[in-house]
Amino acid sequence: MFILIGLLVLNHSFAQSPAKITLPQALQQAQANRLELANEQLQTQLTESDEARRRARWQPQVSASGDFRWNTQIQQSVIKNAPFANGQDLVLRFGTRVNNVLNVQAEQKVYDATSRIDRQINQLNADGQQALLEKVRVDVRQQVTEAYYQAVFDREKIRLSERARLRAQGYLDQARTRFGSGTLLQTDLDRFALDLSNAEQAYRNDQRDYALSLETLRYRISSSQAVEPADSLTALFTSFQAQEPAGGNRVELKQEEVNRQVNELNQRREQARLAPVVTAYGAYFAQQFADAFSPFAAGTWFPYNYVGVRVSVPIFDGRQTRINRQDYVRRAQINQNTLQRLRNDFDYETRSAQNTLVKARENLDESRKNIVQAQQIVAIDRVRFDAGTLLLADFRNSEYALQTAENNYLRAVYDVLRGQLQLRKATGTL
Repeated sequence: MFILIGLLVLNHSFAQSPAKITLPQALQQAQANRLELANEQLQTQLTESDEARRRARWQPQVSASGDFRWNTQIQQSVIKNAPFANGQDLVLRFGTRVNNVLNVQAEQKVYDATSRIDRQINQLNADGQQALLEKVRVDVRQQVTEAYYQAVFDREKIRLSERARLRAQGYLDQARTRFGSGTLLQTDLDRFALDLSNAEQAYRNDQRDYALSLETLRYRISSSQAVEPADSLTALFTSFQAQEPAGGNRVELKQEEVNRQVNELNQRREQARLAPVVTAYGAYFAQQFADAFSPFAAGTWFPYNYVGVRVSVPIFDGRQTRINRQDYVRRAQINQNTLQRLRNDFDYETRSAQNTLVKARENLDESRKNIVQAQQIVAIDRVRFDAGTLLLADFRNSEYALQTAENNYLRAVYDVLRGQLQLRKATGTL
């Protein structure tokens, strides 16, 4: 029984352990799971169906109908002063008790000036929806990458805080030994205990931050199970450094350009609405007259049919076309102004991201030097402190300097990664 319970607990712990996931795997999983991407893909399919709907309207429109009528009281007609009835008024009934009609009608558009413009508008709408889908993909990639970087950064912070906690614990143990031998004051011992307490608190806070960042990463990739990064911050930094940014273009510019072209086409469409619309049509009827319902009786069906061409020419629409065209002209001008504003915004965003990245790289180079120097100082001061030639306050200052240098280096690597990410987004290469 104990073995069985142990196996169940072990199996449960394995089932709950987070799955290791790399950044490319996280991006791929987010592309497959995020519901907004699925919705945009469905919306793209809906937009593409507009062109199929337009082509369907140019196919022959055929309809059939049947009308089966029983005249419970035949309508009467009056012939005034009938010459064949000595000038008297005659009341006559025309028709039969049963009047059945079967017919087939067909229409075919021959010419419509708006059709070609509608086809171009449908294509632009499909391009615009595809651009919107790509924008959502870019946003998802950025969200997942930032969440992944944050999780890796928080995990590295735990390692640093753990090292600081272990150092503080070791110093406290040594201080207790020295205090027991009478070579250390109570206040100095209390300072070592306070350092350990602060280090343990920082370690617990970093653990909470890491747990929250893992939950954020799981949410961003829409995973049903817990995940954790498989890459280290240094590996991410190295792989990102090896990638050369290529020239790109912001999706927002393409979206606005599509909107401008659609508004220009709508201007032309409003003008084309004033052109004639030519439609060919035809119909075949079979009408039955009988005194009783006998649809298969010979000699009771009388067919007739016709064909024709209908031309519809708008004459006056209350100046609706003129008003609509003016509106589309204004909308196209708004699109043009928005395009210029977006170009200015993206240019500023690119310059700002470049400056931020340059600053982050400078901080990274400086932090590398500082951490090497801080490690050397701590090594020397440790020997001096153990030998009794260095005050406790000076040694603790060296320890704080090393811890600060380590944190600064970690933050500098993280800032460079985020700076590179922001620059790629600004230049449209993400």
